[in-house]
Amino acid sequence: MNEQNDVPAAYRPAPAPLTESQAKKSAAVSRLVYRGKGTVIIAGTCFRRVYVFSPTECEQLVDAEDVRALVSTGLFWIRR
Repeated sequence: MNEQNDVPAAYRPAPAPLTESQAKKSAAVSRLVYRGKGTVIIAGTCFRRVYVFSPTECEQLVDAEDVRALVSTGLFWIRR
């Protein structure tokens, strides 16, 4: 891995606009609830969309394809 790949996700340049097929895929979302104590900035694994959660803004919609990776951190649960 070179040093350029070791940049935190929050500081990556804005991603290219989504293609039509990516936009359709990203339309499926789930509501995640953050259960941590501080603010967290985390990028999804699929579209690299950056999500910011905090105790005061603990719930938001997340692309369905990013949900598994975020929930696996133990910091989130899915609101049904």
